[in-house]
Amino acid sequence: MRLAEMLHLRRGVPIYAPATAERFDAAIYGPLYYLLGSRVIDPGQPAYLPLRLLAALGTLGCAAASGWLAFRVSGRPLAGILAPLIFLSYAWVSFFGTCSRADSLALMLVSFGVVVAHRFRESTKILWAIPFFLLPFFYKQQFIAAPLAVFLFLALARRYRVAAAFAGLMAAGLAGFLALFQFVIFRGQGFLLHFVRYNVVSFTWTQYRSGLIVFAMFFLVPLLVGLECVRDRREKFLACYLVAAVASSLLSVGKTGSDPIYFLECIFVMSALFAALLSLRIAVPDRAAELLALLVVALFVGQFFGRRAPDSSDFAADLAVQDYLRRNFAPHTRALGFYAGDLVRAGLDTPISDVFQYTLLIRKGTLPERDLVAALERRDFKLIILMFDLPAGKDLGCRSLTLTEGMARAMIENYRLDASLELPGPEKYHFEDRFYAWVPRSSGPATVGDSSP
Repeated sequence: MRLAEMLHLRRGVPIYAPATAERFDAAIYGPLYYLLGSRVIDPGQPAYLPLRLLAALGTLGCAAASGWLAFRVSGRPLAGILAPLIFLSYAWVSFFGTCSRADSLALMLVSFGVVVAHRFRESTKILWAIPFFLLPFFYKQQFIAAPLAVFLFLALARRYRVAAAFAGLMAAGLAGFLALFQFVIFRGQGFLLHFVRYNVVSFTWTQYRSGLIVFAMFFLVPLLVGLECVRDRREKFLACYLVAAVASSLLSVGKTGSDPIYFLECIFVMSALFAALLSLRIAVPDRAAELLALLVVALFVGQFFGRRAPDSSDFAADLAVQDYLRRNFAPHTRALGFYAGDLVRAGLDTPISDVFQYTLLIRKGTLPERDLVAALERRDFKLIILMFDLPAGKDLGCRSLTLTEGMARAMIENYRLDASLELPGPEKYHFEDRFYAWVPRSSGPATVGDSSP
């Protein structure tokens, strides 16, 4: 979805324009992500590789920052070696950290800001960290824990003048960047509409409970070790950062569509603190053995829900999908799909690049359902790709996060299943299992319940 939006931006499409019946780019992440991504991709042959390389660079930068932070806390070179290894050992880091997503590069900038703030925490030079906190906010809006931690640290230390200066400069920087993007770079579009309103989706207790369970399983032990480290070293700033990172992650994990990547900042700070404490306790056999055992447990658990690396069968499956699209559909065919990247890689047009977010906003009442349903009834799209088997008239609400009931019915009545292909292994996720291609019916509407090819 993000690749499709970057391709649109590179081609001059106003991706921050308000949604219409003809076009919708969600563009819900920060504008710097799209601006940078649109410059590194090849518009003639869009691919994920440049974005994955940027993400990998960000992941390595985070690992280096965690090592430096651990060394600063403990004064031990061993900590500087252990922290990056712990950070990179988490399956979520190794997977999400090489995906074409905004998170790792944004966190790298945040981590550099944390290192600067920690280094100058006792002087007014702590304000030098502000640029490292502003830029990632406009890369992905998730990372707010670090600036909150700085302000809390200064306020608790009763350094009110520096705290006020920090808050004022942050506010001025945020306002300035918002004005720059709204009135200059994306003039005449609806940047704030996408950046703010389209990001406000539903909060579900089911999702939140799942997030709490995941946090307890994976991060309770590292959190306790981190708290012991900041208490032992009297690291008030890092204590504030640890609390802020945990709180911001837990508050956001209930958002519809969230996933474990929301805990990436927790992994960063906990890895540094775990390594710092272990390096300090290494000379005490009993304490070292205890921490090593806890580390083994934490990293063993941290491998769960990881995904295997792609192999030759996955490349063959991806090639089969691309062959099917290129062989059966002319370039610039209007298509609709949840993985819009597969479509734009095959040269097809995706006027609605983010069906997932579009559906969420319909359910919230922000966008009208009728526009897309009418387009389906007119058979405007010559191809629709789903990553799940749409039941023919049976429990149409079962895919509540991906289709509304009206959209599902319009598809069944006006489209037929043309092909079902194997998805590459790494793309299989939650409910997604295969690649289902639907094409317009050649005659009148079908009766609900008939989805045969």
